[in-house]
Amino acid sequence: MEKYYSCLSICLLLVLVTPIAHGATPVPHLKSVQLCNQCSKCDSSKCPPSESYPHMTAFDDTLIAGALQSDYVDLHDKGVYSVPDVKGGQSTKYNAYFGWKSTSGSASGYHRFSNYMDKCSGGQTYLTVDKHGKVSLRSLKSLETLAEADWKSYNPPKKLNHREFRFWVSRSTGKCLTVFGGNKKKRTVGVADCKFNGSNRGQLFAFRFHYHQAFCCCGVHNE
Repeated sequence: MEKYYSCLSICLLLVLVTPIAHGATPVPHLKSVQLCNQCSKCDSSKCPPSESYPHMTAFDDTLIAGALQSDYVDLHDKGVYSVPDVKGGQSTKYNAYFGWKSTSGSASGYHRFSNYMDKCSGGQTYLTVDKHGKVSLRSLKSLETLAEADWKSYNPPKKLNHREFRFWVSRSTGKCLTVFGGNKKKRTVGVADCKFNGSNRGQLFAFRFHYHQAFCCCGVHNE
C-alpha cells in the first residue's frame, strides 16, 4: 500500500511540474552590438510607444529602412533600402530598430517621414527625393524645395487593397516610391513612374505596428 501511495505522489508531482516546464519559454538576452558600436549614447531608459514610430514594409514584407533602422544600414548611410525583416530575438547578428514618424499637413494631404534613429547622426532627417530621383534621408534645410520631402498616398486596385498597402507619390517628381534590385538582400529604394494598376508590386508599402523587441537606442528595446 505504501508503494502505491508513493507512486501516486510521484505521478501527481510529474503532472504538476510537466506543464510548467513545457510552458516556460526562455526569453533571449537581446544585444544591439552593431548599434552600440555606432551610437553608444542613450537618452532614455525606456522606449517610446512603438506605434508612434511604425515600420514601413514592402509588399513582400521586407523592411524599408534608413540609417540605423536595421543592422543592414549603417549610421552614415543616407540611402533608403529594402532589407530582410528581422525582429528582435530572431537572429544573433541582426536587429531591427525604431521606424518612421509621420507628420502631415491637413491642408495639403501630403506626409513627411522622419527617421527616429537619426538622433545618432545629427537629428531630423526626412525621407526625400531629389530632382534626379535619388531617395535619401536629408534635413529640410538642405532641400531645394520642401516638396522633395512631401509624399501623398493612393489606394491600390481593389484586388490589392488589403493589409493597408498604399502607393506613395512624391510631390516634387510625381513618381512613386519604388523598390529596385531583384532578389538581393539589400535593395535600393528610389522612385519610378507610377503603375496604379498594381503591375509593379515594388510600389506598394504599408506601415506595421507589431514590431516587438525593436531597439530604440543602445541596449534598450520595447517588449
